[in-house]
Amino acid sequence: MHSSFINSLSLAALPRHRVQALAMLLEAGSETDRVFLLKKGRALGADGVVYQEGQVLNFKEFLAASHFLTPIKAQTECDVVHIPRDLIRERLCIENPLTWTIARCFAVEDLALRGTG
Repeated sequence: MHSSFINSLSLAALPRHRVQALAMLLEAGSETDRVFLLKKGRALGADGVVYQEGQVLNFKEFLAASHFLTPIKAQTECDVVHIPRDLIRERLCIENPLTWTIARCFAVEDLALRGTG
């Protein structure tokens, strides 16, 4: 997912890490206490979704669940920014406090329709 919303966040102070090619970038079962922005590299989810630079990994699972369901593996060396759940929630709720709840409901419904989760 590319998003102007994510690009509007101040990312400079957020934690980052580098993952080598073919290493697991995101394990199934990991807590959704943060979302991952791929700043450099290419990754592949077990569901066949390809992630490129500038995309957020498993955003629907981040919104819908307490743990990620789909593992993602780095295809090339990847640089990842960790964006905390609280920051996403705070920014989504600036205009309307229900935005977070509605976004989570849509994500849960989409995952249920796809048969995941």
